[in-house]
Amino acid sequence: MLWKTEFESELTRVFREAERLIDAFPAPLNAKGRAYLHAFNPLNPSAKKNHICYLLPFWMRPVAELDAECYRRTSLANVFVMLYFFIQDDLMDEAPSDWKEQLALGNLFHLAMLDLYRALFEQESPFWGYYRAYVTTWSLAVAYEAPSGSLAPGELARKAAPVKLASTGALLLAGRAELEPAVSEAVDLALATLQMADDWSDWEEDFDRNNANSLVGMIEHEQRAAGRQAPLEKHAIQAAIHVDGALGRYAEAAKANGDALAGLGLPLRHLLAFHDHLAGGLFASAERLRDTQSRLLGGGFAYWLSQRQTDPADR
Repeated sequence: MLWKTEFESELTRVFREAERLIDAFPAPLNAKGRAYLHAFNPLNPSAKKNHICYLLPFWMRPVAELDAECYRRTSLANVFVMLYFFIQDDLMDEAPSDWKEQLALGNLFHLAMLDLYRALFEQESPFWGYYRAYVTTWSLAVAYEAPSGSLAPGELARKAAPVKLASTGALLLAGRAELEPAVSEAVDLALATLQMADDWSDWEEDFDRNNANSLVGMIEHEQRAAGRQAPLEKHAIQAAIHVDGALGRYAEAAKANGDALAGLGLPLRHLLAFHDHLAGGLFASAERLRDTQSRLLGGGFAYWLSQRQTDPADR
């Protein structure tokens, strides 16, 4: 995975600087900020990984030739973009008991993000118009998301629109603003498949909470096309995934995003490799389900019994 390992030394520097900036927050929010950052630090083995948020500036090198420090500063700014918007998402999903501290911490992350971007872009820069557009897109997406979800890449990418501050910012710094439409489309395609991978992991929780989920939405659409009008129940989704091959069709939709990305003709090999890693994970999961199904059909009870005997959850 050179899209990640190639930049580990750079990420070490970026996250060390992020920690230094957070240390300057007033106590005790600085301690909470460090803990929140640690939970997303890719160099922490147990952290949640959101690679595109902080790696995208480095992936832009083939189309935005800048000095190394520019990539680091835009990556650092996007670390705070990630931290700020993730806190917003957390509070929207389920307000924790310390929501007041979380909200206050989010505002400090937001100030740090603005300070970093103001050092890179003057007030008259078109960057701030893109900033307004991406935040507006995010706001509408999280406030009015349709529960059925969508497989349209542009729709799937809306909740992650602020990530594009990194790619668009790099283009503007390099004087390559004319590439923004194509690069924005490329990033949207990768973000769409990233959302699809998340939706596969979270579909049961999303279904229980009536949250938008593109996999559930695809299955619901297929069910209605087949003439089934009754409300979709969880067992029907499970049957579609485990018996009817829905995950394989879902993976094909992700592959189509990759084909469209490659078709743009941009030399963004790291972004394309990242996308293919995500789509490959969906195909691998679909293949495992097909293998389990064929074993159950072929070996039947003996295979089921062996799985029960080896599953620690059943002990």
